[in-house]
Amino acid sequence: MKKPLTIVAILLGIGSLVVGGYLWWEHDRHYVTTEDATVSGRPHPVTVRIPGTVTDVLVHDNEPVRKGQILFRLDPGDYQARLMSDEGSLDVAKKKVDVVQARIQEVQAEEERIESDLKRISRLRKGGYSSTQSLIHLRLALKGAKARIQSLENQIRADQGMIERRTGQVAEDHLNLSYTAVVSPVDGKMTVKSVVPGLYVSPGTPLGYVVPYHVWVIANLKESRLTYVRPGNSVDIRVDAYPGRIFHGHVASIQQTTGAVMSLLPPENATGNFTKVVQRVPVRIELDPGTDPHHLLRLGLSVVPEIRVNPDDPLFRRNTGSGTPGHSERK
Repeated sequence: MKKPLTIVAILLGIGSLVVGGYLWWEHDRHYVTTEDATVSGRPHPVTVRIPGTVTDVLVHDNEPVRKGQILFRLDPGDYQARLMSDEGSLDVAKKKVDVVQARIQEVQAEEERIESDLKRISRLRKGGYSSTQSLIHLRLALKGAKARIQSLENQIRADQGMIERRTGQVAEDHLNLSYTAVVSPVDGKMTVKSVVPGLYVSPGTPLGYVVPYHVWVIANLKESRLTYVRPGNSVDIRVDAYPGRIFHGHVASIQQTTGAVMSLLPPENATGNFTKVVQRVPVRIELDPGTDPHHLLRLGLSVVPEIRVNPDDPLFRRNTGSGTPGHSERK
């Protein structure tokens, strides 16, 4: 009696193995996965454009901020004083131009009077009623008036150039004054804030980072697993930090090089003995809209993406002549 039961148990075990193997093979044909994947993004450094002393810090670490929100302020005193000084110089230059223009009008009126007298004296001179000396005197006076007008016009042009320079300085002062309010470049969360009131800061020095809410996944797939992966493939993303929860996305692009080629010291295989090493290619996976409404995915988190591929796509069958992508890859 025990022998038939043993045979049945063996057959059931073999059947289970066969069914399980088929299901694993079928799943492996349509899905590509890896554990070498993380959440990625581009943190925006917060820097100042002008040097100054921090007077107010208006945010805390890991606080949500919006684009254009003031994060901290610099002491505006020096920039306000410079603005007032340059505005005063601009007003002086404009008043000087007004005075010179008024003087030009006076000399032009004098020029017109001299020309009128010159015409009148010339007529009298023809009739013998005026002396040559009077005519010469008027001609010299007219020449002097024209020279004064020319000199004043040159002065006007120089003063107008000064006004343009002062106007540019005033505009720059307004811009620098606006830079005393340091704002967030994007929507996100303030991270690694290193600024406190009283700190003197210089342009170009990162004082913290704003991590945007827009993140994506970089999956480093083995080259042998790329055969059927292409942009548009749907992806299920499992995150170690949130067991049981699945995020959804799609393949956005595949990097044109392997990760090793873009490293600081790329491999050089033409220098002696060669050992083939399976390379990894970064694949960018974008999250579908609405899959992470609470922004749970943070930069650097480990994830396991599962990319759904189509091994029966005629495009790939023509290229490879095979319908099987290979074995599932785990790190």
